[in-house]
Amino acid sequence: MPVISICIPTYNRAGMLAELLDSIIAQGMEDQIEVVVSDDASPDDTVAMAERYRGRIKNFVLIAQPTNLGLDANFLAVVAAATGDYVWLMGDDDRLEPGGLARVVGAIRRWPGVSGLTLGVIDYDVTLRHPTGVRHTPPTQLISDAATLFATIGDLLGFMSALVIDRAKWNAVASDPRIADFKNYYVQVYIIGRVFERFGRWGVVQEPCVGFRSDNDQFKTKFGWLDRLKIDVAGYDQIAFALFAHEPEARTAFRRRIFDSHVMARLNNAKMSSVRAAASISAIRYLYRPYRTMPRYWTRAVPTLLAPRWSIRIARVAYQRLSRNSGAARARRLAKA
Repeated sequence: MPVISICIPTYNRAGMLAELLDSIIAQGMEDQIEVVVSDDASPDDTVAMAERYRGRIKNFVLIAQPTNLGLDANFLAVVAAATGDYVWLMGDDDRLEPGGLARVVGAIRRWPGVSGLTLGVIDYDVTLRHPTGVRHTPPTQLISDAATLFATIGDLLGFMSALVIDRAKWNAVASDPRIADFKNYYVQVYIIGRVFERFGRWGVVQEPCVGFRSDNDQFKTKFGWLDRLKIDVAGYDQIAFALFAHEPEARTAFRRRIFDSHVMARLNNAKMSSVRAAASISAIRYLYRPYRTMPRYWTRAVPTLLAPRWSIRIARVAYQRLSRNSGAARARRLAKA
């Protein structure tokens, strides 16, 4: 049985998927892994391209879904087909960083029985060639408290390429029929919450293991930035209220983490792309209901949406150049190292 099943739900990204598969081969650890790809009835040549990797990857499983299942169902299907001790959930347009697989295997051996891992990430431009930042990840550690987990890395749990989960524990939770209520594009976050609730012990590996391709969001292209924002807010809020129904402080901390990361990132990116004033007002109105009692809504979200684009651009450039805590600064330090 392989130590890790790298599980890749994919749709219509043949060329990018090939880059990912090549990065897996380059790790040189094929005896310890299997690769499971589930194509969600892509209209391009994804299946034909993936077939060429059968002879190049020792343990390779390719599933061609006859009809489009949608992201959440395809996500669950690819994990259901895995056989490894752990599953590493990978976006079809991302890649493994050199040595990333060895770091993950090392963490699993260092923490026997750990429920799962959150991994360090390097952000790249859309070509996956030029690093633009290093995602803020806490130091390598074990976390044993659910409130701490979601307050400190809750936003990172939504990025599936940086998630490794004990397969048996995932299956124990995923068999619950209530999972069907969480078809909100973040079903994995809910499952992780229930896994942690039952089994505890989540690891953080700060060293970069994953390369993320920026500016390549299929949902944003399909729905537009405002509806993409609504997907994040509604999905994470549903999970927060389900996991912490009787723990208001933990729920508030998780929602604050999502606001500070996902929500503000989408607002800043929208302003940088010349969002229209009417859309800004629509966003202010939408965010009022879930976040009106949160001071950050009034002190950060509303001013950002009302500010002229040039001021947001100047503030972002200054932060990236001058702050040691910015992702760009971390990327510069990584390049020098």
